[in-house]
Amino acid sequence: MSSAKTVVVSCEHARNNIPKTYIKLFEKAGKELKTHRGYDIGALELFDVLDCDYIAHKQAATTSRLLVDVNRSLYRRSLFSEFTRELTKKEKAQILEDYYYAYRRPFEKEIEQLWQRGKKVLHLSVHSFTPELNGEIRQTDFGILYNPEREEEKQFAKLWKAELKKIMPDYRTRFNYPFRGKPDGFVRYFRDLEPLNYLGIEFEMNQKYAADSALKNKIAKAFNQAVDIWMNS
Repeated sequence: MSSAKTVVVSCEHARNNIPKTYIKLFEKAGKELKTHRGYDIGALELFDVLDCDYIAHKQAATTSRLLVDVNRSLYRRSLFSEFTRELTKKEKAQILEDYYYAYRRPFEKEIEQLWQRGKKVLHLSVHSFTPELNGEIRQTDFGILYNPEREEEKQFAKLWKAELKKIMPDYRTRFNYPFRGKPDGFVRYFRDLEPLNYLGIEFEMNQKYAADSALKNKIAKAFNQAVDIWMNS
């Protein structure tokens, strides 16, 4: 494998934990924390099985996105949910320091150190999506998100899709669905920092497979095989 390439893996919506300090804010949240709004159901389990020697760093956020969404830029209205949006600037600043920056800064430091060592970084961000949203049935099993304007990202997405097809021929994989690959997010942040030595890929698993351990292992195997090809290209 090429010593000039490496992989990092993140999971921005891994759990739905709410710190004790903020539990009262969610007294009227009902079941929201347990739904796709609270976290990416099944994503952490997929993140966990992605575990090979070529991965230089892994990191998952365990605080619910309803407290603060670490996958959004500071200017986005969706950074804070309806449960935290009306907090004071000081209270929001504390949440950002304790949970937003506490997640993002260490990951950014790891990637910057890899860049300083001359590494090209493939960053996989692991997510999942609800099978139905606002009455619309999502028409795929897996989504691979990338920026179509970035050739290396496009080529890796094709590699991974091809490996998934070999291992799981009866499952459907779509590019940039159910979300587009270019908009704001943690991956977009790194693309803007270092466009030449960074590939950002987001994987979206349909939450109807959240409890299927065998399926997650197959996804991981397909990813490993795609990385092997990328490393040696």
